Amino acid sequence: MLYLIRYSEIGLKSRRVRTMLENFLINDIKNACKYYGMEASIKKLDGRIVIEGEKFIEEILKRIGGIRSFSPVAMTGVGIDEITEKALELPIKENESFALRVRKAGKHSYASRDVAIIVGDAIRIKRKAKVDLENPMHEIFIEIRQQHAFIFDRIIDAIGGMPYGSQGKVLAFIEGNDDLKAAWLMVRRGCHVDFSLTEDFEKEIKEMMKWRRHTIFYCNSMHETEKLALQNGAKAIVTGKENFIKLSIPVFYPLLGEEYLRKEVWQ
Repeated sequence: MLYLIRYSEIGLKSRRVRTMLENFLINDIKNACKYYGMEASIKKLDGRIVIEGEKFIEEILKRIGGIRSFSPVAMTGVGIDEITEKALELPIKENESFALRVRKAGKHSYASRDVAIIVGDAIRIKRKAKVDLENPMHEIFIEIRQQHAFIFDRIIDAIGGMPYGSQGKVLAFIEGNDDLKAAWLMVRRGCHVDFSLTEDFEKEIKEMMKWRRHTIFYCNSMHETEKLALQNGAKAIVTGKENFIKLSIPVFYPLLGEEYLRKEVWQ
């Protein structure tokens, strides 16, 4: 199956930074696929990342930092006849309702509205379906780029954030579940996270990190964690607690002010 990837905030960056973050993202996807023993083809096309792989890759993509959402897609050229032909392959039955959502980037001989009218009429006539822009049974998305068009009817949410390892190294001080949740938020934010444990949480960390590179240390206190951070190049310490402590490096408190995050964080 072919999947179209949508970024989180990567798309807001300059071209140079965006390229760097895309490379981090692609590398993280490759590491995840290798971890699960799965092959996937990853390409950059018209400013988008496209992945070809088996259906299980959906479960991987949901957990990759930097991906806002993704869709299984049919890819075609940018000619309206080609787009129409692919759109007619979607499983819309007689008397079912549908709506077209068309987005276009680049220069073409037609506007987004032209595509919506022509493709919509073809589906309406050949499938004997009904147009309903407010509450359709089928919502069809057409994204037209410079040289390729993508047609899909599903959008699958991912975790957003930034690609793992793109935002520097931090050391998570782990004494309980809230600390693990705080660490996960930093993983999702794109930090390389190492762990300083007062108790054995290695099983939970393995489940959280899976393919992501990390190191585990054992310690007795936050001050020992500070020393470990300085020795191993970490730029900050992460904790799930609310009591402030002054150290020689920054301390991050990701759960402060976000009580709902304490319920269900890493899914």
